[in-house]
Amino acid sequence: MNPNPTKKILLFGISLLLIIGAAGYWYFFMQGSSILGVTDTPTKPTFEPFGRTPTGSQPSQPNNEFTDPTSTSTTPFVKIPALRLLSNAPVGGYGASTTASTTAVRWIDRGRGNVYEARSNSLSITAISNTILPQTYSSLWNKNLTAFIGSLLESGAEKSTTIYTEIKPQITSITAATGTPAGAGTRAPFELKGKNLPANIITYAISPKKDQVFMLINESGIAVGYVATFAGTSITRIFDTPVTQLIAEWPEDNTIALTTNGTADQGGFLYFVNPKTGIWKKILGPVAGLSAKVSRDAKYVSASFSGNDRGIFMSIYTVATGNIIESPLRTLAEKCVWGSFYKNMLYCGVPTQRDTASYPDDWYKGKVSFADSLWQMNVTSEEVTSISSLLEQADRFIDAANLQLDDRDDFLFFINKTDLSLWSLDLVSSN
Repeated sequence: MNPNPTKKILLFGISLLLIIGAAGYWYFFMQGSSILGVTDTPTKPTFEPFGRTPTGSQPSQPNNEFTDPTSTSTTPFVKIPALRLLSNAPVGGYGASTTASTTAVRWIDRGRGNVYEARSNSLSITAISNTILPQTYSSLWNKNLTAFIGSLLESGAEKSTTIYTEIKPQITSITAATGTPAGAGTRAPFELKGKNLPANIITYAISPKKDQVFMLINESGIAVGYVATFAGTSITRIFDTPVTQLIAEWPEDNTIALTTNGTADQGGFLYFVNPKTGIWKKILGPVAGLSAKVSRDAKYVSASFSGNDRGIFMSIYTVATGNIIESPLRTLAEKCVWGSFYKNMLYCGVPTQRDTASYPDDWYKGKVSFADSLWQMNVTSEEVTSISSLLEQADRFIDAANLQLDDRDDFLFFINKTDLSLWSLDLVSSN
């Protein structure tokens, strides 16, 4: 008996639809959605922010000039912790720089002198140079993180040496036939090239634009102040003083701040000096145990001092009016930093408990150390806010020192004075 023709046509139609559907599924899904400009197979990012590579592969060489990553990068999203340990090894100073899309920080390994970098949008830590520059215990960096002024104290030496150093591409070999670097098309590793700055530098500070340096030099028992380019050239003498125990900072274009070395047994002073005229102005003093930090517009001073009970106290001084308010943050001013963008904001490492001691002397000498929390204070409204309980987040005691902020006040950087490790805190996520 012949099958029903209508039934045969119906079965044929169903089979045809199944074949077309399977083909469509394979074309649009199994091959990847290339018709939309994206494939299922992960593609290599067009820019790797100094990322690490598997063992045996060649690492990408970073560009020494700090620039933004390209907007076409397909780097997978990585969760960056708010509080981040950047270097567990002791560091000899650091610098931070911000662009439209990321913040970079570079630092010097205190032991060997290697330079490392981290970025806010990557968990990678990259070695920038392997030049041996041991015993670098402090450094101040230019805006693009391509040069720094550092202090070295060699083993057995009584006095430190101050140097200017640039981070330059290193040509490792030359192809004889062409006279070009071997491995053309890739960046060679970087090396440090520099020179010694004048001897007997007492203190130095970099300008707000990070393109000039102030140097206070001991010349036959007289402290002489000079302003120069960041590289230490075009030196201009601006003043001299018999006071040689001074600490310098340069918060605002027309203001260099000089604070006498703090000690609980003597009254300390803070002076402002105009770098163009060399004219001095006394701001504070005498204050026992004075330690001071000046805001980026030179309108405010956070000043800590020793109390009669051998404790720590801090006040906020308004330069224009002479008004003084007591800060609820009882800490050393040297454990604070003023906002770069929000100039009325003060960020401090505040001890959770304080031992009775001679401050700031015993802290300088390492006889006492602190377990800090991080706080911010709006000196206009006098409002204070806790931004990090470091012990809970880091699971270790942190005595915060050498605090710095990026240009947008997005990240707070600091060194743990106890072990000289380097840390960063994402202030945006913390708030």
